[in-house]
Amino acid sequence: MHTDLATANKKRKLYDEHLQNLAETLNVGDRVGIHDVERTNTDPKLLPCLIFSKEKKGDDVTFQLASQFGKLVSSFTVESLVPLRHVCPSELKAVDIAELENLTLIEACKLFVRGSVSGATCDCKSQYAMKHCPCKKANVKCSTKCHSKRTGGCKNIE
Repeated sequence: MHTDLATANKKRKLYDEHLQNLAETLNVGDRVGIHDVERTNTDPKLLPCLIFSKEKKGDDVTFQLASQFGKLVSSFTVESLVPLRHVCPSELKAVDIAELENLTLIEACKLFVRGSVSGATCDCKSQYAMKHCPCKKANVKCSTKCHSKRTGGCKNIE
């Protein structure tokens, strides 16, 4: 039993060292993917982002990120990030952080998964929300990435 605990402690120490090294190598301007998020039908496996702020508090390092659609309001720790040195959407490379609005991770995921050009997604709750639906206003059909087919009988769904 003692050897199992020693092995687990050794692996944990190696993992912690790996995370510390990764946190030290990631810098402002680097491209990363967020992989450790609550999964919904709107979440991609990786959301490509750009680091625009890195803050160290004691042993913890947090990162502020921006997707191609906006600055994420949440901070992220290194455990949630995957370096994307060689893979990055061209839209993210061309983004101007100063011009981006704030948005939530879920909003960014919806826009990324939908391949949004217009920046429109919705969560219409009824068939009568048509005049308020951002997808309809952008002349884009709603999809299951906006809301499920069972939700409220949306008349704008694909």
